[in-house]
Amino acid sequence: MLVLSAEETRARAPMPRLIESLRQAFLSDCVAPLRQVVKVPGGSPERLLIAMPAFDASGAGAIKLLTVFPDNPANGLPTVQALVVVFSQSGTPDAVLDGTVVTRLRTGAASALASSYLSREDSAHLVIVGTGALAPYMAIAHCAVRPIRRISLCGRRPERASATAAAIRSLVDHAVTVVVCDSIESAVAAADIVSCATSSPTPVLCGSWLAPGTFVDLVGSFSPATREADDAVVLRSRIFVDTYAGAMAEAGDILDPLARGVIDRQRVEGELSDLVRERVAGRTNREEITLFKSVGTAIEDLAAAKLIVAGAADNK
Repeated sequence: MLVLSAEETRARAPMPRLIESLRQAFLSDCVAPLRQVVKVPGGSPERLLIAMPAFDASGAGAIKLLTVFPDNPANGLPTVQALVVVFSQSGTPDAVLDGTVVTRLRTGAASALASSYLSREDSAHLVIVGTGALAPYMAIAHCAVRPIRRISLCGRRPERASATAAAIRSLVDHAVTVVVCDSIESAVAAADIVSCATSSPTPVLCGSWLAPGTFVDLVGSFSPATREADDAVVLRSRIFVDTYAGAMAEAGDILDPLARGVIDRQRVEGELSDLVRERVAGRTNREEITLFKSVGTAIEDLAAAKLIVAGAADNK
C-alpha cells in the first residue's frame, strides 16, 4: 500500500492541476453520502470525529477521517488532523494520504474554482481574514486563478499574522505584495476578493464594508451554530455553495438567516456542479457582490486523492 507523508502529498498536487481536477469531478457523477459527525469525549466539548466517503462512477473511492479538536492549539497541535484512505474500483485499499494537507489543498482549490466563475477576472486585491494553517493555501489558490498583486492579511494576534504573512510570501510570486492589516474594515472596503478562514463562532465580516463587485469566500465555519458573515453580507450577495447537501445541513452562514427569514431558499442560486455545468450563471456584471459558502465535500477529497495517487505513480 502506498503511504505518503504531508510533504509527499503536497508535492503531488500543484494547485492549477488540483483546481482542474475538482472541476472535472463536479462535471462527473461522483457520489458523496452526507458526512458522519461524532462527538469525541474528553477535553473541549466541541471535539469531533468526521467520516467523509466519496465514490466515482467506477466504484473507486476515498474516505477521509478527520478530527476537529479546538483545544489542540493550546498544546501546540493543529485543530484539524486527518488521513485519507484511497480504494480501487474493486474495493482494495491502495493508498493512505496525509488528510490534513489534502483538506487544506482541496479547500483552497474549491474556493478558487468558485472564484473562476464568481469573481471579476481582473481581481487584484485579496483580503484573507484568519491567520491559521489554511490561510497560505487560500492565498496560493486564489493567486492561481486571478491576477492577484496584493494580499492583505487580517488577524487578531499580530505575531501570528506576521508569521502567516511570511509563510504566504514564501509561496506566492515575488511580485505579490503581502501585508498585515491594522483595520479589517479598511482592508475589506478596498478588496476585490475577501476570503474568511477563521474559527470564529460569530461574524467577523460586515456587509456594510463590502464594495460593489466584491467576491466573498467563506470557508472557516462548518456548523449550523457558527457564522463568519453578518446578515448584511448575505442580503447584499448572490449566494452559491459547494453542495446543497452540505450547506443545508451545516452552513450557519446560510442556515441562520434562512431560519430567521432574513433570506429565503431561492436566494441560494446554485452549487459548484451547477456553475461548472453552466446550469446557472456565475458573475453577470462588475458591480454585483457574489458569495461562495463552503463546508467541504468528499467529492473534493476524492478528486485530490486521485490526482495525488496518479502523481505518485508517475514519479515511480
